[in-house]
Amino acid sequence: MREFRMRAFFGILGLAGAGFMISSVSSVGGCSSSGGSTGTAGSSSTGTAGSSGTAGTTGNGGNSSGGSGGSGGASGPAAGCMASALAPGDTGNGPYTIADFTAVDGGASYPIGGTFTYASPDGAVAPTPTVANGGWHVTLSAPGMASAPQYIGFGIYFNGNTAGDECVDATPHMGVKFDISGMVTGCTVQFSTNDSAHADSTVTGADKKAGGPKGAYAPQAAVTVTSTVATVMVPFTGGTLGTGSPATDIDKSKLTGVQWQFTVATGTATCVADIVIDNVAFY
Repeated sequence: MREFRMRAFFGILGLAGAGFMISSVSSVGGCSSSGGSTGTAGSSSTGTAGSSGTAGTTGNGGNSSGGSGGSGGASGPAAGCMASALAPGDTGNGPYTIADFTAVDGGASYPIGGTFTYASPDGAVAPTPTVANGGWHVTLSAPGMASAPQYIGFGIYFNGNTAGDECVDATPHMGVKFDISGMVTGCTVQFSTNDSAHADSTVTGADKKAGGPKGAYAPQAAVTVTSTVATVMVPFTGGTLGTGSPATDIDKSKLTGVQWQFTVATGTATCVADIVIDNVAFY
């Protein structure tokens, strides 16, 4: 079974009190991140059929890091979100939309957070996400490195409040679903739902909501991307998820975000991706 490795990092800097804004992210000893843009650049052409997809299996040791809009450093593993509540408008009856990529006044709607990107190690190329034609269009062209694998990703962070120190409670739901289509060559794709307990609270500038030990990361599920639109459903526990660190289930009552990652193996020529993601929701 293939092992996906990525160091826990996620420290959102300079956004205390900023609320639901696009995030800037930096890493210490892991992935460095920059704010994800939501522009109007052209989108990838996709089909309209919605074939049902499934997340693939992933090996142990992969890291997935949660997004957030908070700033300030967590002091250690005892830290974590101050509180957690259902997302605004979430009645617990049926799906809850995490992101609406229908452009409104040149933007997009993220009811409980914002977007981020990252690339690790130093010198790796971050993906370019834009909102166009009702979807999240993400492109990447990342030359391989001879000495190290690369972990390149993007996602949506969750904030339970404008201060960025409260999590989102998804207890009434079973997992996260999304539509995906496009092409990916020269690398693999993983998805993770991120929670407080699997976010490293020991790094400099750690997310306020982080409550995990050093090196913490959430379980990942491998995702297969094809030119046909597929709906992928990833449960919070069980199913096709690998083992995170600590080796515990995701705590769906204290979520901090969702994330997609491109893993580029050492010596790979180039990772090229052109994908569209839409209809991201709790189910």
